[in-house]
Amino acid sequence: MNSIDPKPTDSVKSQGFVPGVEQKAEVNKNANWNNELDDSEELSKPLTRAELEVILGSEALKPSRISVKRLFLLQALVTLLSCLAWAWSVKGKPFGLDSSAISSLLGGLIAIIPAGLFALRARLLATTANGSKVVGSSIVGLVTGELIKIIATVAMFFLVIVFYPELDWLPLLLTYVLTLKCYLLAWFFK
Repeated sequence: MNSIDPKPTDSVKSQGFVPGVEQKAEVNKNANWNNELDDSEELSKPLTRAELEVILGSEALKPSRISVKRLFLLQALVTLLSCLAWAWSVKGKPFGLDSSAISSLLGGLIAIIPAGLFALRARLLATTANGSKVVGSSIVGLVTGELIKIIATVAMFFLVIVFYPELDWLPLLLTYVLTLKCYLLAWFFK
């Protein structure tokens, strides 16, 4: 007996449940079981290049001037400039290799090497996917490439922390972020 409601109307007992006896479920006649997609429009076919040029403009479909090689060169240049700036500014002597400069170099490498692994994965995917008829193979390949990139980045951070005790965090993280921002520069110069 329920002390709050002496006669519950929605309990199992009040609905006539008897243990061990199979009961038929009542069908709610007002339930709308129609598929929601029946009322929606059919999926449209993919747009052609001419239709995309009308919508987006002809400039949007041109390939980028920034290639993967140029992007890696830009990232290497930013890493080297940051390394030289930290080497010159910290100790006051020009171009002295100290822990700040080495930390800065390691920060840039932590950004460049996983990006190289992702680019290598994308290159392998592009060469093998030309003859592939599998629908989701390119998406799966890009996701696995990104997973490799994330794992490599975390592993490299861990290795730098463990094996380089004179680590300076500010140069490491600042150069890492600056090197990652090269993607944004490449997007602006598209």
